[in-house]
Amino acid sequence: VTNTPNCGECHDCLRGRGDICQMNPSAGEPLVPVGELADGTPVHQHNNTGGFAELMITYDWYCVPALTKASGPELAMLGCVGATGLGAVTTFVPVDFGSNVAVLGAGPVGLSAIQGARIQGAARIIAIEPIRARRELALRLGATVALDPNVEGNGLVAKVRELCQDAGVRKLLGGRDRTAGSDSGGADFVIATVGADFAMPKVEHGPDPSALLPSRQAWEMTRAGGHLVTLGLPRGEISLPAGSWSNRGRIHHAGQYGGVNAKSDVPRFVQLIDLGKFDSKALVSATYPLDQTKEAFQAVADRTVVGAVVVFR
Repeated sequence: VTNTPNCGECHDCLRGRGDICQMNPSAGEPLVPVGELADGTPVHQHNNTGGFAELMITYDWYCVPALTKASGPELAMLGCVGATGLGAVTTFVPVDFGSNVAVLGAGPVGLSAIQGARIQGAARIIAIEPIRARRELALRLGATVALDPNVEGNGLVAKVRELCQDAGVRKLLGGRDRTAGSDSGGADFVIATVGADFAMPKVEHGPDPSALLPSRQAWEMTRAGGHLVTLGLPRGEISLPAGSWSNRGRIHHAGQYGGVNAKSDVPRFVQLIDLGKFDSKALVSATYPLDQTKEAFQAVADRTVVGAVVVFR
């Protein structure tokens, strides 16, 4: 540990992209197992820091002081999913006041992005999610509209563009009407959090388990010149029209952990929890003891919970 360079010294950190830091241990040499189970299965540490263990020795840059009365499970949601969605729209690509925002996926990342858009003062926040319970939660946390992609079908993009139309009639304001179907219409900011299914959900599921369809739709529902932030992990490849990509493109932002710099951003996110502006507790559907870690993973894969936290008792 003492011979490892400190975070903040590499090319990426010095240019404000700590989320893709070259010093991240996971980006170096292949991980060496630290042990094995009784059946011979190798045991690896996550990012060389350990995980799902009662004792972990971590690097100093992974440690962020949190002076707060918030519970452990609430803070745990900032470890990845909560901070990813919140940071994406408040620090990485800050949502403009009064803008239109569409969020694809209302899991913990998407719900955090919805809350961040609300904090930023977005005018419309459109949640797109197949699971009814998550749509209802999205509305409670700040979404102004919640759409079911299975119900909207091929009309989803058109629906989002319709919802994002200007409030005034342009020709009555001295302008002209927008061309029907033009990509000048659409959301100012689109946050795509849908990832590929690696297990069949036990509840409602989206129209494409590879997440390629919502990835393409995310591009299409972003207005020309708007901002597209991709946080999900689809499986496969998508194609885009070359003409609109080059002349009427969107500003695409990609960054793991929502572009968050933990040292500077997480303390502010903790403050948002303390002030009641960010409801981290709503993202925690269930907690599990350490010996039920496998059950926690299964519940998340089944989509029967929003977020699951393993606690030490």
